Amino acid sequence: ERVFHIFDIENEIKDGTRPLDEAIKEVRFDDVSLNFGDKTALSHINVSINAGETVALVGQSGGGKSSLVNLLLRFYDPTEGTISLNQNNLKIYTQNSLRNQIAAVSQRVYILQDTLAANVAYGHEIDEERVKSALQKADALEFASALSEGIHTIMQEFGANLSGGQRQRIAIARAIYKHASLLILDEATSALDNESEKRIQEALQSYAQDKITLIIAHRLSTIEHADIILYFEEGHIIARGTHRELLETSENYRRLAGKMGE
Repeated sequence: ERVFHIFDIENEIKDGTRPLDEAIKEVRFDDVSLNFGDKTALSHINVSINAGETVALVGQSGGGKSSLVNLLLRFYDPTEGTISLNQNNLKIYTQNSLRNQIAAVSQRVYILQDTLAANVAYGHEIDEERVKSALQKADALEFASALSEGIHTIMQEFGANLSGGQRQRIAIARAIYKHASLLILDEATSALDNESEKRIQEALQSYAQDKITLIIAHRLSTIEHADIILYFEEGHIIARGTHRELLETSENYRRLAGKMGE
């Protein structure tokens, strides 16, 4: 009865009808709010992001950073306001085509019991040269080439035969392989040492020159280069600007930057 009850629940997210068959060049949040019952996750958010821009989302846990990303992926719809892609309401697009234009890398990396190449291609057709190129950009080709059968080596379930840093590099290679036009990096380099992080950041900056990049981070090195930083607190954006501007104008950001740099 409980299982059939779940089957009978109607999805509140209604799929759009138009395929998103072009790159995402602009994202706009116009007076967007998101409530979960009595709890406000986001309140009156106004943001505009264009292709080629890197935007960092920072703030205390529960501030609303992940909620903003979840709205873009249509895991939820706004309670109020409008999200637009390329000047069209996000809701008109089919969810599959929308998510095909978005690549997300999080701390939690899922490795399937399949070849390394299949884990990088991840649901797309495997092109060996493209796999190797993605691995190289993710600073992972060296360790991949050293495996017993190279990129054709079978990965153990959950990546048990890989280190945390290796799993994270594969996740970054997976995002690069997808050729998406919007890149979401949620603590994407947290398991890497400083040198590896720097190499991957440089590769990602080059790769994402014509893309929109959203970064959620708790390390200062990850966000210093962002075009704009949005500081979230209790669902509001209370400060926005470059790293240098916020250090001069926001006491809250100075405090947070001090903790992130420790």
